[in-house]
Amino acid sequence: MLPNFTNVSERVAGTVRLLPILTRVVLGVCVVVYIVGRVVDIDELLVLRTSVFGFSQLHRLNTYPFVHFNFLQVLINLVAVTYPLSRFERENGTLHTLLMVVGPFSTFPAIAYTAVDKLLLGGVGTYGGLSTFIVMFAAMDATRMRRYKPYYWVAGYRIPSWAPVVGVWLLLEIFVLGGIGWLIHIFAMAVGAAYAAEYLKLLEPPEKVLKFVEAKLLTIFARIPHYVSLEAREAAGHTLVLPTFQDESTRGVDLPNLRMNPRNGAGGSGAAGAAGSSNFGGVGRPLGS
Repeated sequence: MLPNFTNVSERVAGTVRLLPILTRVVLGVCVVVYIVGRVVDIDELLVLRTSVFGFSQLHRLNTYPFVHFNFLQVLINLVAVTYPLSRFERENGTLHTLLMVVGPFSTFPAIAYTAVDKLLLGGVGTYGGLSTFIVMFAAMDATRMRRYKPYYWVAGYRIPSWAPVVGVWLLLEIFVLGGIGWLIHIFAMAVGAAYAAEYLKLLEPPEKVLKFVEAKLLTIFARIPHYVSLEAREAAGHTLVLPTFQDESTRGVDLPNLRMNPRNGAGGSGAAGAAGSSNFGGVGRPLGS
């Protein structure tokens, strides 16, 4: 069956209108930097270049994701990062996402990349682009998916659930990216996996502090269109995986009953298990009564 290509422009416009504010800003800054970089050599000031990196160049740890070297790179990165970044912002809030993007998500891979390149590879590396965020979010999803579905069964073989993510990354590195940035992508995937496994929990901004800031600046944040507050954020995790319980139940894998809202807890044991497979709690009554 062929895909439906009718009203493509209207669908794209509708998707863009629903994007949270920080996702819009990131995409817009990348477009502006790319356009200006074709006229003025601004890329050289923002790109992550280990040969010139020093204390006076610390801004490069945060600015390199916005630099793209050709139209195809910026187009692919903008399309690929839009969904995972907007989903992360909706699930965690705009303020939390901002602090993570300008903090560990961009600086940790860059610091590791710069250190390894200077110490082992001669210090001649150069990198720019949003692909670090793309592989980072992919590693997050793979790590979270592994908790609920450790492996797939394909033709009688057990395949780890994280293997497709690594496989797609390798194919992109070899045939699309040509090996450019493979080192920083490895560090970005490590940061994404560590974040999903909650090893970076201490580096996350405390939710009490974020709520205090939002309460004090409520009048300002309320005027920002498409701002996602902590109270308005969506439930996380319901788009990660649709497990096939029948296949894994015969192989000793105990998978939880994933609800649409994981904050209400997952069924499958205790009181939730006694309620059966229904996701509706409480005592029912006949319709119309």
